[in-house]
Amino acid sequence: MMTSALVLIAAILLLGGLLAALGDYLGTKVGKARLRIFQLRPRQTATFITIFTGTLIAASTLGILFATSESLRKGIFRLDEYLNRLQDTREELAKAIQEKENVQQELAKAVQQKESVQQELTQAQKRLENVNQKYQSAQKKLTAISNKVEQLNQQLSSLEKERQKLLQQRKKLEQQIRQKDKELEAEKQQLQASKERLEELEKQRSQLKKEIDQQDQKIAELDNIIKKRDEVLNFQEKKVDKLEKKIKELQNKIQNLEQYYQNYQALRQGNVALRKGEVLASKVVKIQNQEQTDKIVNRILNQANREAIKATQPGTEDFNKQVIVINKSQVQRLKEILKTGQEYVVQIATAGNYLSGEKKIRVFPDLAPNKKIFEKGEVIASLSLTPKEVQQGKLSERIDLLLASARFRARRSGMVGEISLEKDELATIQFMEQLASLDRSYNEINAIAAKPAYTAGPLQLKLQVKKNDQVILTN
Repeated sequence: MMTSALVLIAAILLLGGLLAALGDYLGTKVGKARLRIFQLRPRQTATFITIFTGTLIAASTLGILFATSESLRKGIFRLDEYLNRLQDTREELAKAIQEKENVQQELAKAVQQKESVQQELTQAQKRLENVNQKYQSAQKKLTAISNKVEQLNQQLSSLEKERQKLLQQRKKLEQQIRQKDKELEAEKQQLQASKERLEELEKQRSQLKKEIDQQDQKIAELDNIIKKRDEVLNFQEKKVDKLEKKIKELQNKIQNLEQYYQNYQALRQGNVALRKGEVLASKVVKIQNQEQTDKIVNRILNQANREAIKATQPGTEDFNKQVIVINKSQVQRLKEILKTGQEYVVQIATAGNYLSGEKKIRVFPDLAPNKKIFEKGEVIASLSLTPKEVQQGKLSERIDLLLASARFRARRSGMVGEISLEKDELATIQFMEQLASLDRSYNEINAIAAKPAYTAGPLQLKLQVKKNDQVILTN
């Protein structure tokens, strides 16, 4: 690169020198010959030749430079374009620097937020540890309380049995006393007859006196027996009163413990997965073969266990582990009732509130005979309704109140299944629109059973608008 530059400079100097010598030679010749070009004077002609020669030197120099240096050509002919690009590049650089500063500021804020979040996370971890410690302590207390409740229930059961025995003894004693009272009354009547007969038959006094003495002796014996029976009865009544007081005390303790348990459950409520009394499994069961009882009960419990896992451990696919806890005595009692052969609605419900992730869910069985509760067309609930109330926009409110009343009565009557309107929501809206546009008078709206309903449900309701027992409109 250095050699080519030196050769270029040497060539330019050599060419310039040759052209200068040539110009000087031409100028000398023109001056001596006093030549004239373009009708100029000889002196002006010599000046023109000198200018032309200098111009030729400059042109040859530029020609050589342009021919040998591409960067020089671009620098001279595209200088403005490069300057504009340079200006644009500087502006973009300034924007990039500004964006860099903004990003650095945001990065600093993000770092501060990260530090703040890290501090909050540390504090939350400490609070979680404290909550876990409190939870473990409360769990131990709950276990102890559950054991105590079980013991109290056993004591209550034994006391109840003893109370029943005493009541039976009391009934027997009362029957014996009534029998003795009847005998005593009969003896008194006989005595009265004997006295009357004694007045009439004074002559037979001696014989009757013996009979009277015997009767008096019997009466004395009966009085003693009655007195002893009264003492025994008073003693039994006092004992029954004491047992009833003790039963009430135990019941109060159980209620207090249950209240404490409910309060504890309420305190630990957070992300509640299962609420107290929530039904995990429901099935209508009629045992025709008693050998199938265990299999059917186990199937219902497995269904409840599966639903409990789905609720407390969402996303898991392992349904073989046992999470529900139920007393064996309750299961045995359930089987004994089902073996009677009647049709029952069996439900497995939760005994408390449980959070997501809990491993043990205490449940209890609930069953009711699956009997017919409502006949088809039977009025479940009834409310007053007038066209004025409909025009005032109270129709939806009255229908909601009617349905709530119907559900309340159905639940109170023993219905455990689903309760809903017979038609879909669109049909209900059309019914309300027809009622709003109805030009006839009415004074009553009823919710009636669309078809016979049993304990297991479902109960499908129909709406019926009437005036003085005359049906005006129904859905």
